[in-house]
Amino acid sequence: MYSDSLFNFYKLTEDQGLDAGAELLLNFAAQKPFYGMDCGIRGDDIWARADRYRACIDLFAEEDEDKKNTIRNSIYFCAGIMPDSDSVENRFEAVENLERTIIDFKDSDEDFGEHLVAIGTCGIDHDWDSVEYEGRDHEWFDNSTIRDERDLFALQLTLGKKLDMPVVVHSRRGFNETADVLKAVKWNRGVIHGFAYTQSELEFFLDLGWYIGFSGTVTYGGKNKFADMADVVSYVPKDRILIETDSPYYAPVPVKGGTNTPGNIRYIYEYIAAKRGMTIHRLCETVDKNFEKLFLK
Repeated sequence: MYSDSLFNFYKLTEDQGLDAGAELLLNFAAQKPFYGMDCGIRGDDIWARADRYRACIDLFAEEDEDKKNTIRNSIYFCAGIMPDSDSVENRFEAVENLERTIIDFKDSDEDFGEHLVAIGTCGIDHDWDSVEYEGRDHEWFDNSTIRDERDLFALQLTLGKKLDMPVVVHSRRGFNETADVLKAVKWNRGVIHGFAYTQSELEFFLDLGWYIGFSGTVTYGGKNKFADMADVVSYVPKDRILIETDSPYYAPVPVKGGTNTPGNIRYIYEYIAAKRGMTIHRLCETVDKNFEKLFLK
């Protein structure tokens, strides 16, 4: 019922272990989701991510065979490169490796080979206090490096165009740079995940054709930068909205402050359904249709 447009299962299992990962998957399967989108941060990490699912599935009890099938059928993947210092500096080689990885993975006998459906996450990140990049050294981010960061993003958008694949875009405190790249490359097929801008920026993305993904941050009332998020959530057309946990980060209210998991996705659905004045069931149907249209057709 509650599908999740983006989460990092590998990171969750690194923090909590394989047994906890198996339990997370069992709980996710029990929700009977249409899909779950697994993401990473480096171009070639998809092999390890797929292996991690197999390792956790192997821990299921024999009587959970139906849930094994649910996970195998509902988990999809994106593969992309986030802008760390090494990837930015070696961006051409990194994206060449990403292309080879995508082609090899899709052509392999992998259980999930046909479920690699998007490039990402990739984009611009200038949120130096982001929990996703705790400990990252930002001193190297001078103007020259920021130009190279835009190049890395542009190269991945261009790869999306070449391979005819949608792109999952990460944009934090970097709207202008993100907009410049989108306008230059002109491959506007995908989702702006974890949206945290205002309605003005939202209209720009919508006008270009992008879907909008909302995470647990939309439930954070009282913060100035999210003060108008309820209006933004209501403004997105029903055929462009996706919902994600972005776990293990940004746990929604009422579990804010703890480790986020896909099991918390229902709180985000409940919040958005209330703000949009629709039933949760109808919202789930809408989001599932949007995911199918963007990633599976």
